[in-house]
Amino acid sequence: MDMKNVTFVDDDPDIQEIFSLVFANADFKLNQLTEGYALLENEGDTADVIILDKQLPDIDGIEVCQRLKQEEETKDIPIIMLSANHDIKALAKEAGAEESIEKPFSIKKLKVLIDKYIK
Repeated sequence: MDMKNVTFVDDDPDIQEIFSLVFANADFKLNQLTEGYALLENEGDTADVIILDKQLPDIDGIEVCQRLKQEEETKDIPIIMLSANHDIKALAKEAGAEESIEKPFSIKKLKVLIDKYIK
Protein backbone atom coordinates (compact mmCIF):
# COMPACT_ATOMS: atom_id res chain seq x y z
CA MET A 1 0.00 0.00 0.00
CA ASP A 2 1.31 3.41 -0.93
CA MET A 3 1.80 5.92 1.86
CA LYS A 4 -0.83 8.65 1.73
CA ASN A 5 0.09 12.34 1.57
CA VAL A 6 -1.45 14.86 3.95
CA THR A 7 -0.74 18.50 3.15
CA PHE A 8 -1.02 20.91 6.06
CA VAL A 9 -1.14 24.67 5.42
CA ASP A 10 -0.77 26.98 8.44
CA ASP A 11 1.64 29.86 9.03
CA ASP A 12 1.73 29.46 12.83
CA PRO A 13 5.13 27.93 13.73
CA ASP A 14 3.78 26.53 17.02
CA ILE A 15 1.01 24.65 15.26
CA GLN A 16 3.47 23.49 12.58
CA GLU A 17 5.70 22.09 15.32
CA ILE A 18 2.79 20.36 17.07
CA PHE A 19 1.81 18.71 13.79
CA SER A 20 5.39 17.57 13.18
CA LEU A 21 5.57 15.99 16.62
CA VAL A 22 2.09 14.47 16.72
CA PHE A 23 2.28 13.00 13.24
CA ALA A 24 5.97 12.01 13.22
CA ASN A 25 5.11 8.30 13.31
CA ALA A 26 1.84 8.48 11.41
CA ASP A 27 1.04 6.14 8.55
CA PHE A 28 1.08 9.04 6.09
CA LYS A 29 3.58 11.58 4.79
CA LEU A 30 3.07 15.09 6.15
CA ASN A 31 3.84 17.97 3.80
CA GLN A 32 3.80 21.33 5.58
CA LEU A 33 3.31 24.68 3.85
CA THR A 34 2.95 28.18 5.29
CA GLU A 35 1.20 29.93 2.40
CA GLY A 36 -1.91 29.35 0.35
CA TYR A 37 -0.31 30.25 -2.98
CA ALA A 38 2.27 27.48 -2.53
CA LEU A 39 -0.63 25.04 -2.30
CA LEU A 40 -2.37 26.51 -5.35
CA GLU A 41 0.80 26.48 -7.43
CA ASN A 42 0.81 22.65 -7.55
CA GLU A 43 1.70 21.40 -4.09
CA GLY A 44 -1.92 20.37 -3.64
CA ASP A 45 -1.89 18.03 -6.62
CA THR A 46 -0.14 15.27 -4.71
CA ALA A 47 -2.25 15.48 -1.54
CA ASP A 48 -4.72 12.82 -0.47
CA VAL A 49 -6.08 15.18 2.22
CA ILE A 50 -5.51 18.90 2.73
CA ILE A 51 -5.70 20.56 6.15
CA LEU A 52 -6.07 24.25 5.50
CA ASP A 53 -6.04 27.21 7.89
CA LYS A 54 -8.42 30.03 7.06
CA GLN A 55 -6.08 32.82 8.17
CA LEU A 56 -2.99 32.72 5.96
CA PRO A 57 -0.51 35.56 5.34
CA ASP A 58 -0.88 35.69 1.56
CA ILE A 59 -4.45 34.63 0.69
CA ASP A 60 -7.57 33.67 2.66
CA GLY A 61 -7.89 29.92 3.15
CA ILE A 62 -11.55 30.05 2.11
CA GLU A 63 -10.50 31.42 -1.30
CA VAL A 64 -7.82 28.72 -1.57
CA CYS A 65 -10.45 26.07 -0.85
CA GLN A 66 -12.84 27.51 -3.45
CA ARG A 67 -10.10 27.57 -6.09
CA LEU A 68 -9.01 24.00 -5.35
CA LYS A 69 -12.61 22.79 -5.61
CA GLN A 70 -12.93 24.44 -9.04
CA GLU A 71 -9.83 22.76 -10.51
CA GLU A 72 -10.17 19.37 -12.19
CA GLU A 73 -6.92 18.01 -10.63
CA THR A 74 -7.82 19.00 -7.06
CA LYS A 75 -11.62 19.12 -6.84
CA ASP A 76 -11.93 15.64 -5.33
CA ILE A 77 -9.23 16.06 -2.66
CA PRO A 78 -10.88 16.26 0.79
CA ILE A 79 -10.21 19.54 2.59
CA ILE A 80 -10.38 20.06 6.34
CA MET A 81 -10.52 23.77 7.22
CA LEU A 82 -9.06 25.08 10.51
CA SER A 83 -9.90 28.44 12.03
CA ALA A 84 -10.44 30.37 15.23
CA ASN A 85 -13.41 31.98 13.45
CA HIS A 86 -16.66 30.83 15.06
CA ASP A 87 -18.35 30.79 11.64
CA ILE A 88 -15.82 28.38 10.14
CA LYS A 89 -18.33 25.55 9.78
CA ALA A 90 -20.62 27.61 7.53
CA LEU A 91 -17.74 29.31 5.69
CA ALA A 92 -15.97 26.02 5.02
CA LYS A 93 -19.14 24.30 3.81
CA GLU A 94 -19.89 27.20 1.47
CA ALA A 95 -16.33 27.02 0.08
CA GLY A 96 -16.69 23.29 -0.61
CA ALA A 97 -14.60 21.87 2.24
CA GLU A 98 -15.57 18.42 3.48
CA GLU A 99 -14.87 19.23 7.14
CA SER A 100 -13.95 22.06 9.47
CA ILE A 101 -12.51 22.33 12.96
CA GLU A 102 -12.54 25.39 15.16
CA LYS A 103 -9.32 26.36 16.96
CA PRO A 104 -8.33 25.45 19.58
CA PHE A 105 -8.93 21.91 18.38
CA SER A 106 -8.52 18.40 19.66
CA ILE A 107 -5.66 16.44 18.09
CA LYS A 108 -7.75 13.30 18.57
CA LYS A 109 -10.64 14.76 16.55
CA LEU A 110 -8.26 15.85 13.80
CA LYS A 111 -6.70 12.37 13.66
CA VAL A 112 -10.18 10.84 13.32
CA LEU A 113 -10.98 13.19 10.42
CA ILE A 114 -7.68 12.49 8.67
CA ASP A 115 -8.17 8.74 9.06
CA LYS A 116 -11.69 9.06 7.65
CA TYR A 117 -10.27 10.33 4.35
CA ILE A 118 -7.02 8.37 3.99
CA LYS A 119 -8.25 4.90 4.87
